[in-house]
Amino acid sequence: MSSLSLFRSGAALAALLVAAAPAVRAQGAVSNQGFGYPNGQLSPVALAAGGSSAEVDPASPINPASIAHAGRYVVMFQFEPEFRTTKVDGTTSANMVMRFPTFAATGRVGPLTVGASVSTFLDRTWVNSYTDSLFVAGEWHPSTALIGVDGAISDTRLAVAYAVHPRLRLGVGLHAFTGENQTQFQRIFTDSAGLGGLAQTARMTFSGRALSGGVVYLPRDGVALAASFRSGGDLTSELNGVHNATAQVPARWGLGGSWLVVPGATLNARVDQTRWTDLDGLGTSNVFTFDATEIGVGADVVGPRVAGVPMMLRVGLRDRTLPFGVNGDRVPERSFSFGAGLPVARGRAQLDVALQRAVREVGVTTERSWFLSVGIGIRP
Repeated sequence: MSSLSLFRSGAALAALLVAAAPAVRAQGAVSNQGFGYPNGQLSPVALAAGGSSAEVDPASPINPASIAHAGRYVVMFQFEPEFRTTKVDGTTSANMVMRFPTFAATGRVGPLTVGASVSTFLDRTWVNSYTDSLFVAGEWHPSTALIGVDGAISDTRLAVAYAVHPRLRLGVGLHAFTGENQTQFQRIFTDSAGLGGLAQTARMTFSGRALSGGVVYLPRDGVALAASFRSGGDLTSELNGVHNATAQVPARWGLGGSWLVVPGATLNARVDQTRWTDLDGLGTSNVFTFDATEIGVGADVVGPRVAGVPMMLRVGLRDRTLPFGVNGDRVPERSFSFGAGLPVARGRAQLDVALQRAVREVGVTTERSWFLSVGIGIRP
């Protein structure tokens, strides 16, 4: 086989792999299957409490009614590195992924609050490599194959909340889902082989829309009850500028509550259901999609004073199923988290930190991650 024939054959194979990229099972980590890892769209405040306070947390773009509880003007951004270790049949690999999952801003005039946010819906960043040999022109030649994806789907939300009563807030949100996945296949031969190499790149883009609504009700002092939903519209994908498939933005609903047990100590609980199977139209038979339930419980406690300002200490537990399985099996994720919040700059800014330990197990694979989530809120 000539070098040119080898290149053409390899390029055809690469194109096939790229076109079927969502079906590749060995995607570097259990959490990166299918169309990516769902961060959960939670702020450090909610993450530190196991996601339990997300329905009433104005910094988490979950319940549009919750932004009514933000300050008059607030700008918040978040960064979140993940330190992940994956163990398969005794072989261990370690990776670090840097994410910037949320940016949000709100402003309030009287009973009306308007907010805009951009958050990561699904993060799909992974690289796989392996070495093998190809039989070319009567000889075996060692080579390295590299397959990787860099991309994400983001949720841009414009929300409006209205305080119809001192104890009742209603909200509605309009969502635009956009993103892209850059998929690359490379095969690299040693210099002595004289075969050069090959590379193939594809770009898959996504666009969709959705509507959300929510309510926050304060039946009495120290108690907050909340509920929200998202109704998904069409979500389309294009491969290299050509229409590829159409599905639906996953529908979801959630319920949550907070209870001030004693002064300075609040208990939170939340349940959330997402219909990830709405994405089935974008995948192939090798993408295993499951509807997922998430449960979180946690607590917020007033802590010691730092420079005369009291800290907030948080702890929580979170249990959920990831949307994309491995070889037909569901992937459960259980996590323990804790964190703290501290007003700075004389109350004009807020620093919130959460540390989360997550464990995922499926088949012969065990995956453990540390997440460090840092959020900074500024009140101009």
